[in-house]
Amino acid sequence: MKDKSLGDFLRELASAAPTPGGGTVAALAGAMAAALVGMVGGLAARRGEEAAEVISRAEKLREGLLQLADQDSAAYDRVDKALKLPKGGEEEREARRRALQTALKEAARVPLETAEWALEVLRLARDSLSHCPKSARSDLASACALAQAAVNAALYNVDANCLAIKDPEFLTQVSARRKALAREGERLAEEIKRVLEPSLFSWLGERDSNPH
Repeated sequence: MKDKSLGDFLRELASAAPTPGGGTVAALAGAMAAALVGMVGGLAARRGEEAAEVISRAEKLREGLLQLADQDSAAYDRVDKALKLPKGGEEEREARRRALQTALKEAARVPLETAEWALEVLRLARDSLSHCPKSARSDLASACALAQAAVNAALYNVDANCLAIKDPEFLTQVSARRKALAREGERLAEEIKRVLEPSLFSWLGERDSNPH
């Protein structure tokens, strides 16, 4: 991802090719959210506040999510390759089935990990509330929105791959983790918005009592 221009990536995304797709986009949304949290930390540091840990954590999350963007595309490429295997005789069908199941599990695992990393971005955004400059409240709120979107988008891609997985034990494990990630993502996002939104919406006054 690092070597591609944004324009080139968007053209690839808009093409009919199976990758990059939603899982890659989820990881990139998480990386952008991490970058925004890092920016908020940098602004706080310029004011003399201790924000070195926030900046360091944000950088690690950004880099990790960028790697997951590449991993997601690679994982689904393996699914696509497995789908194209021959299925003439019984041995070929069985080999194709095994290859496909293995590829699908990896294609589900990567976005599940993406959701976990994006959740960490939400936690870091929550931890940054206390030293967020007033001028950066919209940036931190944007990071929250992107990170929550990254969690949800990643989990949708987990769902899509799990639909064709036949291993009940694997599905049970993934299901439990998926539900926990979705709940925690929503909880953290609401916690952050409760702090940031009142001041951001204050300009509306009585014009709109429900800014959503």
